[in-house]
Amino acid sequence: MNLKVLLSALLVGTSYGSISTYIPSKSKTNNHQKIKVRIAKNLKNVEISGTDLTRYLHPVKQQKTYAGRKKVKFNCNYFSQDNKKIQKQLLLASLNSSTGLVTFDKKKYQGQIHVVTSKGKGSSCDVVNELDMDTYIGSLLSKEMNASWPLEALKAQAIAARTYAIHKIETASMFGRAYYDLENSEKHQVNGDFFDVTRRTMRAAKETSGVVLKNKNGKLTPAFFHASCGGHTLRPRDVWANKVVGYEKVAECNYCKKKDNWQVNLDRERLKKLISWAMKKNYIPKVDLNKRMLIYKDKKSRKVLHIKVGSKKIRLKKSLFRRYFGRVDFPSNNFYLADGIGKGPIHFVGKGNGHGVGLCQVGSKGLAHRGWDYKKILSHYFPELKIRKVY
Repeated sequence: MNLKVLLSALLVGTSYGSISTYIPSKSKTNNHQKIKVRIAKNLKNVEISGTDLTRYLHPVKQQKTYAGRKKVKFNCNYFSQDNKKIQKQLLLASLNSSTGLVTFDKKKYQGQIHVVTSKGKGSSCDVVNELDMDTYIGSLLSKEMNASWPLEALKAQAIAARTYAIHKIETASMFGRAYYDLENSEKHQVNGDFFDVTRRTMRAAKETSGVVLKNKNGKLTPAFFHASCGGHTLRPRDVWANKVVGYEKVAECNYCKKKDNWQVNLDRERLKKLISWAMKKNYIPKVDLNKRMLIYKDKKSRKVLHIKVGSKKIRLKKSLFRRYFGRVDFPSNNFYLADGIGKGPIHFVGKGNGHGVGLCQVGSKGLAHRGWDYKKILSHYFPELKIRKVY
């Protein structure tokens, strides 16, 4: 099928406006002032609307404008029928509006919207929002923290989130993210739309514009953050097994250690399933789960659970519990074995919410209420990282 015919089939229910010169904007990735965020994936159909839309079809370098309010629909399934053998993603279209706002999935986004073929799927599309970094941070603060929290806490969160985002921009190509830097999800970071940006969140973003955290080698380090640490933070290697330069020390947090705030019972069969999974992943040595299992007494400060199966002893990393069972059963990685030495259910008691690495948001709020500024807050939770301005 001819490429122009394919592109015509891709567009559904649109009328053509006047043609004018249009060059799609490019991310200023050298100074990191823009970011491309995947806001949806694997869609069969995409509908984008706005006032005075400009649409650019990349494969045929064709641009059209639409006067007034207009909806543009894309049939991703039809377009990809002759494109299934192509493994790499294709940038299909870019849309923006003279008003600065484009609507997708009933939400208004600032900047541009890009439609891209989904990676590894021949019949669907991803949607990417390209926007100004500070605007991105301004919407993120309402989602990842709380827009009403103290300004200094919001600033600390803004710098952590910007550091993480720019780190993703610099490593996007290494992980196959050809047309986006990161995604809008808990896998990376959660940001909002136009209506999630408030005066306070935008102020926090603007007053820390270009500010990030770097390690002792002058390199950008992914600045992790979480809701509540439970009394002290963890190192990346305690949770994910990989060492990250700049996380050698952990921070105490008085605002999160006042009480045990969650508990869960686990029967021994579920524990065996976890052990079986950990063996398959090569996290622990092989053991015979048909043999007698003994669980040793635990300590609150330990990062591992000591278990004896038959004559073999294993050290089961506590972070594996949350990774395997999920955040509903294990809200955090800060927990201990309270009861389960005998034959009955295994009872765990824990504190906090989230992975526990880096910035503790509840702790940041408490410190800001005590009068700490964002620099002091960041120094507390990232004692080996330095605040630097990159643009």
